[in-house]
Amino acid sequence: MVRLGSTGLKVSKIGFGTFDFGVPSLNISPEKGARILAESYRFGINFWDSSDDYGSHPHISSALKHVPRNKVIISTKTYTKSSGKAERNLRGILKELGTNYIDIFLLHYVTSDWAKDAQRVLNQMKNLKASRAVRAIGLSTHSVAVAEKAAQFDELDVIMAVCCKADPEQIRKFRMHIPLEDGSMDQMFHALRLAHNNGKGVVAMKVLGGGVRPPLFAEDYQQAVEAASHMEFVDSIVIGMKDLDEVKKNVKVIASS
Repeated sequence: MVRLGSTGLKVSKIGFGTFDFGVPSLNISPEKGARILAESYRFGINFWDSSDDYGSHPHISSALKHVPRNKVIISTKTYTKSSGKAERNLRGILKELGTNYIDIFLLHYVTSDWAKDAQRVLNQMKNLKASRAVRAIGLSTHSVAVAEKAAQFDELDVIMAVCCKADPEQIRKFRMHIPLEDGSMDQMFHALRLAHNNGKGVVAMKVLGGGVRPPLFAEDYQQAVEAASHMEFVDSIVIGMKDLDEVKKNVKVIASS
């Protein structure tokens, strides 16, 4: 377990990305997803990541019937762009999850042209923390410019960003799967290091590349996971998983690194 910035939350070094649970072709029912999540907890993964567009909230809700709510850290996200809509959306999410609080609530996929407004919305969302419906707030982004600005936001507790050991040629060649909106990966590392130094919780995503199976870095799987997890400014990494074999594979890599 590691401390997530200054949030007071303790999360496993690897987080369970639940995007695959909502993919129709994979046919993962809430009951099946619940079993996978509950087993991942027994393997030491206490950090479950979702979003209001993943379709995986029912799977997490079912999993909470098998794992005590206070033993897991649940992160979810919203595409809404106002505090009022975010609050209404949160009420629906809490109902879907069958819980009365979310550990981490993020503005989803904040782009460079919306960074300033995102700060305003986060400032207004602080009342959700005051009401204890949310324990930490922040944003996810593919943008170096956003990460640089967010590192300085007093309102922000957690930043989730594209972060992997990819060289410039790989990024150019596989733009869809290493979706940096702007800047270079080295610049992203610098921005996330600044955020971490400022007490923000830093979560790396797409450490294996995104949107393709097998993963883009499947041939260098262990190296890719280890590289991201060993970055001193990264608290936790989120990897999408669809079954227990993938859970065991990722846990083994982390445990041996």
